[in-house]
Amino acid sequence: METDLIKVGFIGTGNISKRHFTALAKLKEQAEVVAVCDLVEDRAAAAAEPVGAHAYTSPHEMFAREKLDAVYICVPPDAHVDQELTCADKGIHFFVEKPLPLDMQKAEQIAQASRAAGIVTAVGYHWRHFSQTKVLKQRLAQERVGMALGSFLTSLPGTPWWRVKSRSGGQVVEQAIHVFDTARYVLGEVEQVYASYGLRALHDEPGYLQDDVYTANLRFASGVVGNFGATCILHKRLRVGLEVLCHKRVYSLTDKELEIDGPDGTETVGLENDFAYDENATFLRAVAGGDRSGILSDYDDALETQRVVLAANRSAETGQPVRIGRPGQ
Repeated sequence: METDLIKVGFIGTGNISKRHFTALAKLKEQAEVVAVCDLVEDRAAAAAEPVGAHAYTSPHEMFAREKLDAVYICVPPDAHVDQELTCADKGIHFFVEKPLPLDMQKAEQIAQASRAAGIVTAVGYHWRHFSQTKVLKQRLAQERVGMALGSFLTSLPGTPWWRVKSRSGGQVVEQAIHVFDTARYVLGEVEQVYASYGLRALHDEPGYLQDDVYTANLRFASGVVGNFGATCILHKRLRVGLEVLCHKRVYSLTDKELEIDGPDGTETVGLENDFAYDENATFLRAVAGGDRSGILSDYDDALETQRVVLAANRSAETGQPVRIGRPGQ
């Protein structure tokens, strides 16, 4: 494996897969895409043709016909059937896009099977790979952190499945999860969630079957408290990011930069890396040689973020705070 090209397959060819295809094109000396699968035949063929891959409409047929080292699973939350479990059974490493399955029991099963198989796993929390997120994590280690404010305030996506909570999990699970995950990454584990959701503006939107305003209060194991808000009722992307309030200093993180506001003025740290390249390169490095140090979110880690957002959904449904339970606790 250290001399041969890594043979890669794709399941799902939606928008998010294009980021990985672009990154893998820059990594052609490490890997080649040999198979692409999508339920829609034309989409599978369109994605496969530029890279000279075989196109499939059935993951089972792809697994049966191809000898794969790694698979990228880029499907909606409700479409996780047995793709990851098949990878684990066949000893195939996998990269899965967020979020994990909405069924926590299934996600736990996948995590256990992946551990038992000893395969490399990675999950697409690309905010962790921003160069400015690394700076934030380093700086916060020296700060007295008080609270965090997370935002995902934007417009309504057009994707039909996104608008249906039973399919997407709702905006907190499918979209704002990036901000929740980044907070976990820089601030540590969450102990409790207390959430409140509502449907305020999109009652008459065709095919819209979820809430449209979301708030969640989080308590971290460190004692840090957080307030997170999300909505999709706006006409534009208003604010998406994480603010961390410390003693006499505020850190404001977005996908473009980190702003640090303190007694001596404001410092801005811009995005300086190709985060998609880095995310894919570290996965391939782990597959090729076993060095997993660059993988910033494997399946086990992503499972903890999934617990947080599903706890927020449960809290909103019950009107009660939910403690984050973990196996063995």
